[in-house]
Amino acid sequence: MPINFTQIIKDSFHFMQNEKRNIIILCALYFFADIIMVLLQSAILPNEIVVSLSNNQISSAISEEQGINLVTFFFLKQFIYIFISAWCLVTIHQISLRQFSTVLQSFSSTLKRIWGALLLSFLIFIPILVGLTEAMIAIQQKVQPSIISLFAIIIGIGLYVRLCLAPVHYLLTDAGISASAKITWRAAMGRVSVLFIFCLLIYVLVPLAESFLISLSSNAIMALITGIIAALINVFALVVTYRFYTLFIAKA
Repeated sequence: MPINFTQIIKDSFHFMQNEKRNIIILCALYFFADIIMVLLQSAILPNEIVVSLSNNQISSAISEEQGINLVTFFFLKQFIYIFISAWCLVTIHQISLRQFSTVLQSFSSTLKRIWGALLLSFLIFIPILVGLTEAMIAIQQKVQPSIISLFAIIIGIGLYVRLCLAPVHYLLTDAGISASAKITWRAAMGRVSVLFIFCLLIYVLVPLAESFLISLSSNAIMALITGIIAALINVFALVVTYRFYTLFIAKA
């Protein structure tokens, strides 16, 4: 029986309606993470870099220290949002199993598995990263990217799609890193197209929706409203991810 994305989305809406109190808590985690990132951005990056980031333009004339600060901020931002996503996903898992008591309990469970999930996420992203890095260097040098970079990106996307649920499986079970990769790899056999649709929904449409909301943040009030909506979208995406994961693995 094929996976019905429409039904998954409906079930996710019902879950959020039935768990309003807990969903508000999860949205608050994302919202406060956004506030923390704004504060860190102001503390780490100079104002001219912040303005460049808001305009999606990075000057090639930035100093070495500014470049280090920018890279530090980027990785810190990624870690914070990945951890918040993992924390929310573990909480959703515990709620679904009727094992949830407090967010502190799910926080403790997340801490035990986050490093392996991070390692898995990084490993499956390496081919894409290599291809993109080579392509960006070529573009900066005003030469055509090599066929190797294109090949690495294509292979990397295929690998990422096939193993995208491996970090989720590691996070929510007692399986090791290698076992999580093997289980999700076997589960994907003959069903890569389903995973591709899932990746489009979660890793393309959701970020596009967030970018659109950010573009509407013209003042403090709009920033507050769009921040709340973005948090709600992220939590909904995690509920969909959990529903999809449980069905996908169960049907393997």
